[in-house]
Amino acid sequence: MNKILSYIRSSAKAQSILIWSVIYTVGFIQNLWISVEWSLKVGTLNFICMVAIYYTTHNILIPRLLIKERKILYFIFSIILIVLFANICARFELYMLKELAIETDQEFKFVFSISRFTTIFILIYAIANIIFFSRKSAEDARLKEKLLSEKKMLEARVLKSQINSHFIFNALNNIYSMTYFKDEYTSGYVLKLAQMMRYVMEDCETELTPLSKDIEYIHNFIDFQKLRFENEEDTNICVPPMIFQPLVENCFKHTPLEVDKNSFIHILLKVEKKQIYFVAENSQPLIKNKPLANGGGIGIENVKRRLDLYFENRYSLKIFNNPDSFKIELSIDFESSQNASYDGNA
Repeated sequence: MNKILSYIRSSAKAQSILIWSVIYTVGFIQNLWISVEWSLKVGTLNFICMVAIYYTTHNILIPRLLIKERKILYFIFSIILIVLFANICARFELYMLKELAIETDQEFKFVFSISRFTTIFILIYAIANIIFFSRKSAEDARLKEKLLSEKKMLEARVLKSQINSHFIFNALNNIYSMTYFKDEYTSGYVLKLAQMMRYVMEDCETELTPLSKDIEYIHNFIDFQKLRFENEEDTNICVPPMIFQPLVENCFKHTPLEVDKNSFIHILLKVEKKQIYFVAENSQPLIKNKPLANGGGIGIENVKRRLDLYFENRYSLKIFNNPDSFKIELSIDFESSQNASYDGNA
């Protein structure tokens, strides 16, 4: 019994058969007070006409005329359809009255019968319209949601590919500088770069990646810059690949570590109670060529767009562009529904 009910719930065809069976049974029982023959013949003809009107309207008139903006033809054929079947049923009912020798005022009975059948068939016609447009609205909504999801996914892939190519060019520039100034460390840096490139080219092919892998990448990146980063976090949550990398990279890009001994870079990544808290702070360069608050092109704005795609109203991104330091605070909440915020003027 449970299997039958489950099948009916999941099958539109089974639901239609069940509904029409109930309609036929109710009509048959209602006409039994006259006779079984009357109920079989008149009731069956009425049922056939209702089915014909419903499916003609639902499968032919609406999709081929109304949807294609041929409204005049749609209403003309609809009227013809209803009047034709109402006339057939009314005349057949009068014929059966004669066959069964039931006395009645023929003219009055015909007017009454055709009015009754017209009302019934208009109701069936209206139901066909309601069901068609209800299903169409549901299908349009499903298709719109699917297209929106595909659009977001495509945009995310485009953004990710931009970040990957952006990283490649910066990494090559850095390895060139290290080769020129620090020959004794070149082989170690090449190995680190190979590990980072493996992450970019292979692990970043998925839409989401374990946070542990992104943290490992940041460790490698900071090691690549001759710094150490220690972090012991709960990493059983997933984030988009390389979501933190542009923020870390900006620190090294805009901090004169080799020129100014007082310059600094501070990186913090903390995970507590399904919330990620990330801070990247660096000293300002001696001469500012570009305003960091504008994101430096792909950098910060790209991160913000990816955050919008994946987390919408579950993150906060704040930027502090102070005279002596540039600081970014990013928090991502995987449980609450707090409003997303982006403060680029703090």
